[in-house]
Amino acid sequence: MSSILTKDLKSNLEETRSRLLSERQALIQAAQSEAEAELDKTLQYIEQLLGASGDSAPSAPAASTASPKATKAPAKSKAKAAAPVAAEPKKAKGRKSSKSFDASVLKSEFKSLKAMQAIVEVLGSAKEPLSIDDLIDQIYDPFDPAEMSKARMSVAITTKHAERRGLLKKVQDNPSRFQAV
Repeated sequence: MSSILTKDLKSNLEETRSRLLSERQALIQAAQSEAEAELDKTLQYIEQLLGASGDSAPSAPAASTASPKATKAPAKSKAKAAAPVAAEPKKAKGRKSSKSFDASVLKSEFKSLKAMQAIVEVLGSAKEPLSIDDLIDQIYDPFDPAEMSKARMSVAITTKHAERRGLLKKVQDNPSRFQAV
């Protein structure tokens, strides 16, 4: 491995390693704060969709967003310095499928449609009501199974919007099943 590395690259990597080790706790706190903020936003959005008042949710994101601002400089330097290192674990993670879920990338037969239009089209041609998992299987190509919860949330939100627009209706809970109107 040392034959591949030049002296400049090796010294740069050693400097980056020592800097990351010294800034480790600040980076961990910044990442944790950002993750908490994203989770709070998602929970607040879900509560809005469910019709809950969510009085406790707005205070949580405000508290967690103050922390990332204070530690934003280390987070930026982490992104630049750790980018080559971060690429390797991602490749090793995806065992069955290396593709991550992207809600905007539909199967080729639905490529010209948006997700909501594809869902309505699939439900319109279905003989019986379909669950969220059925819809995912029919409109998206296979993706990493670890991202199934992300896919379910995306399709659930989209079906809720379509239901509000009167394009489909929910006919069953647990598991939710939908049919075209």
